[in-house]
Amino acid sequence: MGNMQCPAEDAAHLASVARDICLFPNYNPSPLLLNVLSVDYSLLLRNHYTAVQSSLTPKQLEDFTLDLRTTFGREGKVTLGGVGVVALSLAVLFDTLARRARGEWVPDSGPIPGLFVQNMRGYYPPHVYTVSEYLRLVPYIANNPTRMRKETGRYLKQLKTDDRSLDKLGENKTLLMMEDTTALNVNLGKFFAGCLKLHLHRIKNTTANRYFSSETREIRIVLNLNCDPETVDNDFLAKLQKSVIRTREAFDRCKPKSGYSPKSWLVYVAGLELIDAMFLPLHAAGGRSTDSLIAEREDFDLKANALRKWVE
Repeated sequence: MGNMQCPAEDAAHLASVARDICLFPNYNPSPLLLNVLSVDYSLLLRNHYTAVQSSLTPKQLEDFTLDLRTTFGREGKVTLGGVGVVALSLAVLFDTLARRARGEWVPDSGPIPGLFVQNMRGYYPPHVYTVSEYLRLVPYIANNPTRMRKETGRYLKQLKTDDRSLDKLGENKTLLMMEDTTALNVNLGKFFAGCLKLHLHRIKNTTANRYFSSETREIRIVLNLNCDPETVDNDFLAKLQKSVIRTREAFDRCKPKSGYSPKSWLVYVAGLELIDAMFLPLHAAGGRSTDSLIAEREDFDLKANALRKWVE
């Protein structure tokens, strides 16, 4: 369905035009999930920490800082908090505490709001619940190496169990059928499992040959669009013709080079964005060796990076 000549920004732009005609899901996960797990963890986390604090009023910032000190103590050091899954858990915690400081309601369980790809029916695969539960737990055990080893290993096993639970979605032992958002969230769950393996090796000070699992079965992805694409296809093409030059040029670049004409151009464009989203975790991994990633060991100093002085 994809076109290797179609840049990701063109696919995303065309998808935004298509959504004006047919409100299909946004296939892009939260930048926070991918960016904080990328190769620049610490810098991104510091920037996110600063941005969250800057968004609060003085009174809200005081409450926010007090909550952090209550969780981590007056030293404010988080073991390995500058890298990987611990960095992500801190980013999630910052957002959660900031919302609470503003008086907003934040759920204590279930999928972390905004972190994964939203399903119109509200369905999430089990991986989403496992990852969300782990991220909520980490701030309270990050400075306890024994507990971190135990819980990280337990949640890694749970993610493997979550993979096996998807068997019921398959037509047979070799083919899985999934809705678009489900496939994306499962993919993110597998990416997170790889990051969890990295974290476990960091704690144990060991090495590993590989950390991302590979999918051995074929996955057939079903696009769950909120319209009848064939009915609105002419409206989509008409909108493209009336669009600015940039949009028309993007469409020309993204057409199949073979001259193949899809049954629905709207479905084709949605598929382009979906394919790009499926590959986002691989781009976030940065292409570096496993050992170099495991070697990264950076604590995070909440106190040093705080905008408000911590009360001694």
